[in-house]
Amino acid sequence: MMKKVTHAVFLLMAASIAMSSSSGALARENTLEKIKVEQMTPEINRLVEKGVKKAASLIPYLKDYPVREVVVKDTPYLLVNNYKSKENNAEFVTLVLDKNTGDLLEFGKQELYNQKSQTLYPIDKSKEIAVSFMKKLYGEDMAGYQFDGDGVAKVFDGQTNTIQFVRMVNGVPFTDDIVQIQVDHEGEITGKSLGMNIEKISFANLDQILSKEKAVKQLSTYMKLRYSLDQDGKTYKLLYVPAFSGKLDAVSGKDSVNMPYHSKVNVKPKGASQPVAQSREEAQAYLTQRTGYDFAKGNVFFEDLTGEKPVIIQYFWKTRKWEGRTNYSWRTDDGWIGSMLIEPKTGSIVSYHVIDTSVSKTATKKLTQEQALRLAINELAEITPAGTGELLLLQPGEYDESTNQYDFFFVRQEQEIPVEDGLTHISINGSNGKVMGIDLNEKVDGVMADPKKAISQEEAAAALLKKYPLQLQYSLQEEGKASLVYTIPRLFDAKIDALTGEFYTYGSTE
Repeated sequence: MMKKVTHAVFLLMAASIAMSSSSGALARENTLEKIKVEQMTPEINRLVEKGVKKAASLIPYLKDYPVREVVVKDTPYLLVNNYKSKENNAEFVTLVLDKNTGDLLEFGKQELYNQKSQTLYPIDKSKEIAVSFMKKLYGEDMAGYQFDGDGVAKVFDGQTNTIQFVRMVNGVPFTDDIVQIQVDHEGEITGKSLGMNIEKISFANLDQILSKEKAVKQLSTYMKLRYSLDQDGKTYKLLYVPAFSGKLDAVSGKDSVNMPYHSKVNVKPKGASQPVAQSREEAQAYLTQRTGYDFAKGNVFFEDLTGEKPVIIQYFWKTRKWEGRTNYSWRTDDGWIGSMLIEPKTGSIVSYHVIDTSVSKTATKKLTQEQALRLAINELAEITPAGTGELLLLQPGEYDESTNQYDFFFVRQEQEIPVEDGLTHISINGSNGKVMGIDLNEKVDGVMADPKKAISQEEAAAALLKKYPLQLQYSLQEEGKASLVYTIPRLFDAKIDALTGEFYTYGSTE
């Protein structure tokens, strides 16, 4: 799946940089003078003039934004905010220029919200406008960019069409390098996202890659059986899913991402009793002891949301495990920070999650993925009931910068086949190793199909590839080096009924 960068996200970033920079807001004249005297060196001024001149030839409405603010930061870019007047900084055009060459890299237009109903510009005409712009900016060959698929990015804000291009190298799409052009309801280009400088990137040669036939054969070895609870809540479907990252190395045919995935985990349960909380106070004290979060700091609000879906939710989309459970939640003015589910009859804690947003903004990851996984396995031994069989690490522990947490998902097995609804989820703090969240595996009794009746891995792979053929792409696997990989475009949707060979979809929402 291609990367998507929306116009709104870009403008938010640009505005944030502008207002948080040392240059300050444009409305203060003394700030403008400070920029000119202390930061606008002749070289920077020359680069800015070059970039603005180029932008003016591409963006006709730039002439309506004559007041200029230059933000100079310790980055490879210069940020040039163009305003209609010194008094009006709500509407502006932001230009992002290369600090070494002055080349226009990215831009976006911010307008006051127009509440009048608007009709999107015709998509075919939007494409023509976007192509014309790309040729003016990069030359007739558009620097190797071509429409990405049908060229229409799946981004919609009600006012703009987003036309997407992908860089082609040696006739192969380089999916880490895309450009998006926003065309508004009047056919005006209101934004362009940042492309990539590929001059310092080495690209793998095509002469050593596996043929598609061999790649397909290799893919079949990754087709694994899995039980999945169907909509009736009583029957488990037996499915084939591709148990890999979605990218096969085009030379070796192996998973190109070296991460633990579908790995067996040897856990020796200690048979300890499940933790309990008989009141809000006990629940809060338990969370503080486990996660280190101090609920006494700041302005923390408590709410009993029993009967409602937990605010901090991970994997309850099928089981609805919150029903009939006590549901406690905590939040601050900045947002939700904690959630806990408790079995009311016994007081047993079924699930909890704490996200300390104030820490995550400044935290520096210290634990490696392997260290975090070891801590998660230790936690499994504490909370897994005695007699539980061998567990499987279903998904790698990916690090989330916004929460400063690693997330690991483990599943139980039946007849050595993972049961995806029997998940145990554990979140580990990336700095101190605290267990910031758990969701306990809850077995749902149901009828399970006989795996002896399943089609072969090869048949499952053929059914998958009939709908989603393997695609050859360049992908940045390490700094400065683009490898060739075979990919499946919609891995999340790649589920094959192991008894019929047909595609399987859970309801209408998956």
